[in-house]
Amino acid sequence: MNPNQPFMPVDTFRITTVIEHLAREFAAHSGESRHLVAMLVEIIVWRTVHGQSAGQITRFLDDHVAPGVREDFVAWVVSETSRRLAPVPGGGAR
Repeated sequence: MNPNQPFMPVDTFRITTVIEHLAREFAAHSGESRHLVAMLVEIIVWRTVHGQSAGQITRFLDDHVAPGVREDFVAWVVSETSRRLAPVPGGGAR
């Protein structure tokens, strides 16, 4: 079964928690506005949840939202999202 089907459950609380944590982490280390970073992180996380690759997301952001967005930033968010939303072996979600 494709995990991206519209009838699959979505753990919105977990996803929004990951968005908030990643935005806070990046803003704290970069000096960027947390609110501005949160907007980009939210787009990246939701597109990751829906199966897009870092390259696809970077191209979308570059074309429509934030020209010049760095692919290494997008790749970090994609990687951290996948890691933090992955099921814990031997039991439910994190």
